[in-house]
Amino acid sequence: MSPPLLLIRSALVRVPARFWLRAFTVAIAADLSAITFGADALRWASKPALALLLLGHLIVSTPPGMRPARLFGIGLLLACAADIALLVDGTSAFLWGMGLFGLMQITYFAVFVRLGGLPLRRRFVAPGCYLAVWLGANIILWPRLGDLAVPVAVYSLLLVAMAAEAVGVNRLAAAGGLLFVASDLVLGLGVAGIDFAFQDQAVMAAYAAAQLLLTLGTIKALPAKAPE
Repeated sequence: MSPPLLLIRSALVRVPARFWLRAFTVAIAADLSAITFGADALRWASKPALALLLLGHLIVSTPPGMRPARLFGIGLLLACAADIALLVDGTSAFLWGMGLFGLMQITYFAVFVRLGGLPLRRRFVAPGCYLAVWLGANIILWPRLGDLAVPVAVYSLLLVAMAAEAVGVNRLAAAGGLLFVASDLVLGLGVAGIDFAFQDQAVMAAYAAAQLLLTLGTIKALPAKAPE
């Protein structure tokens, strides 16, 4: 690890792990309140803070030299960038956000493979269920998505692959993957023009819980110390 990164890490580890989780709780409460009351300016602080606070918790909760932890941290940074992109109106910003989240899904998938996730060639129940959800959702929503149909299909395939791989890590990661699929499914309904009350709040609550559980599941699955 380079000296600047060591300095950053040494500063962060002085903050107790519980601080990052409490701050995360405050951030999601603030973001949900901002959605409810239309405080769009507040969301530029509250929404990106979610992934950054989880990154802080990841850093203080894992010893240095953990490659899966570093890779997962990159995924959280990609999630933060995606969250910022999705705060901007317009199709281009939405595609950028979806692309960044797609890279995050690939990163998480790689982490879960390293942590001994589900051997897809030997177990088919979880991948089969997620593939069925992916196929059914895309068949139903495809006519409503227009030019977004193909990008959404590609991204959602990466999403369900991540969620299926998370099943083999532990229960925390499995629940996180499931909530991520649920969050993006509700988001997809909105993109397709199918709206309901408190839809945006449901998307963010499920998304935040998913990222939290995936982070905690990754930390739990890591070995007690880095390899020599």
